Amino acid sequence: MKAQRLRGRSVIVTGAASGIGEAVVHRLVAEGADVVALDLAPTVVRDWSGPVESKVGDVTSIDDLRSCVDVAMRRHGRLDGVVAAAGIAQGGSVGELTPEKWQRVIDVNLTSVYLLAHLTVPLFAGAGGGSFVAIASQVGLVGYPANAGYCAAKAGVINLMRCVAIDYGRQGVRANAVCPGPIDTPMTQVGFAQSGENYDVVIGRVPAGRMGGADEVAAGCAYLLSDDARYVNGSALTIDGGYTAQ
Repeated sequence: MKAQRLRGRSVIVTGAASGIGEAVVHRLVAEGADVVALDLAPTVVRDWSGPVESKVGDVTSIDDLRSCVDVAMRRHGRLDGVVAAAGIAQGGSVGELTPEKWQRVIDVNLTSVYLLAHLTVPLFAGAGGGSFVAIASQVGLVGYPANAGYCAAKAGVINLMRCVAIDYGRQGVRANAVCPGPIDTPMTQVGFAQSGENYDVVIGRVPAGRMGGADEVAAGCAYLLSDDARYVNGSALTIDGGYTAQ
């Protein structure tokens, strides 16, 4: 059994139907959190093994996000944490990426994080504290071929969290980004399919010599939500097998 570092805490997780988001929900429940799980996919409505309320919604819709926040507040009268894990893969250089695809990747991967922070960070500040964790990427720290929109969005997520930390840190709010490397998730497989990259070539760039697991990223998120990370603010936590160390 995991340590109960999050017992009784109210947390929202977006992108909860699969991949990193799903792993985060399981980890937070194992550590005692009460979770509101949001995803666009109806499959998010499932039998979770713990105190989870599932909602179907679009992270680019402020109304859907507000409804999710309202559920969390109704369940506990407060909100203690957020993990913004929703995202989409969209490859292409600036010449290849259409304006429509650019806007979609920015909306889902970056603007949705702003919208959720816009709704929740003032609640944290008014209540004396809270932890906002956003899933960025190692390619938010370094460039990557044919991924202009995705790299730009994830870099924006990292600096958005830094700005929240600066603006609200004295009110007890912590905001951190998690930067996964290649992680074995459905979205990663979509990215491979879109780019035509060879799995072995990609893994060859990772000093650890393997893909990471979504559970390993979830462990980092649980840490950042917990009091163990009470002095961690405005950070970009890399969970990338050494990818960005090179």
